Amino acid sequence: MRILNFSIATSLCLFLATASAEPQKQGQHDPCANAQTTAEMRDCAGQEYQKADAALNKSYRELMAKLDDEGQKSVLKTAQQAWIKYRDANCEFAAYQNRGGTIYPVVYTGCLTSTTTARTKELVQMLKDN
Repeated sequence: MRILNFSIATSLCLFLATASAEPQKQGQHDPCANAQTTAEMRDCAGQEYQKADAALNKSYRELMAKLDDEGQKSVLKTAQQAWIKYRDANCEFAAYQNRGGTIYPVVYTGCLTSTTTARTKELVQMLKDN
């Protein structure tokens, strides 16, 4: 299990390094492009999660606005609330082996980001289907 958690942490670090390597304006330094300390990785993971959460909220609001049926809106709201509880509990489990360690918030936040991104894709597909 520790190998899996180390693998998740390593993958997350590589993801953050490559995902954050977007083209920058000349002269600007992106601290996430080469995050090396745990604090830097934690901060960068937090920034990535904030972006993912903003995209999720945008997609959710757009889908709610597109739905005409109040019953359908109510069911979506209930599903989204249940999904948030699932996401948080699942990420607690995914990061559990790292509890008490400095890498824990990086692993936990990385899980939040990937799970949130997947849910956003689902909502976007629902928008297209409706």
